[in-house]
Amino acid sequence: MAVLQRSSTYKAEGVVLSRRDLGDADRIVTLFTREFGRRRLVARGSRRPTSQHAPHIELFSRVRLVGGVGATLDVLTQAQNLEAYPRFREDLAAFAAAGWAVELLDGLSEDGEATPDAYAALVAFLGALNQRAADPEPLLSALALSLLDVHGYAPELWQCTVCSRTIEPGAHAFAPRTGGVICSTCSHDNASHPLSVDTLKTLRFIAHEGLTGAARLRADPRTRAELRTALRAYAASVVERDIASAHILERVGAGSAGPAAR
Repeated sequence: MAVLQRSSTYKAEGVVLSRRDLGDADRIVTLFTREFGRRRLVARGSRRPTSQHAPHIELFSRVRLVGGVGATLDVLTQAQNLEAYPRFREDLAAFAAAGWAVELLDGLSEDGEATPDAYAALVAFLGALNQRAADPEPLLSALALSLLDVHGYAPELWQCTVCSRTIEPGAHAFAPRTGGVICSTCSHDNASHPLSVDTLKTLRFIAHEGLTGAARLRADPRTRAELRTALRAYAASVVERDIASAHILERVGAGSAGPAAR
């Protein structure tokens, strides 16, 4: 992993995770970079109408940048937009799904810790989500499972996380606190969310097939709701904070319904 020294400059490719105002004209921009993980940079003057930085640091954009290492925050000196993902400005469900994804990644990340697999997964997800016909929720489920796996938090989907018995089709549930699926016997003593057979099959399918499989998936309303609830609760338990964008996505009711995965 590359180590950045104070006062040095660096080049990187990254995705804009968040922005917040600083003073009268500046912004603090948080990016997840391929080379150096999460970096926080001051984009000086980026709120001015004449700023050269402003068009290149829109939320969720993939950019090429040059930064200078500072004592507390880096300084953005150059930025070039590589991909702006126009669907996110027009489709609230896609925007909320992208927000859900970057909130999770931000919560899983440490400043300066490069995770190339997580970066590649995020970029692939944003590209797939930008397709107008894409259903945001299955793609988001695939990305969430991938990011959790990369960071060592993949949920257990085959054995009860309490008694270790193999999960048999039936009245099983998902327990965020124990890290995955629990059997009907153990579900009585643990805070859990209902998980139908179809939803468990769908979770396993997405975990195995990734974005490619998720793009083909058409889940029924019950499966979608159970997936949404289980993954939001589990992600929140891992990063120890609520995923705010998840509530927007739930209200929007993204995507179409169809038969559950088998």
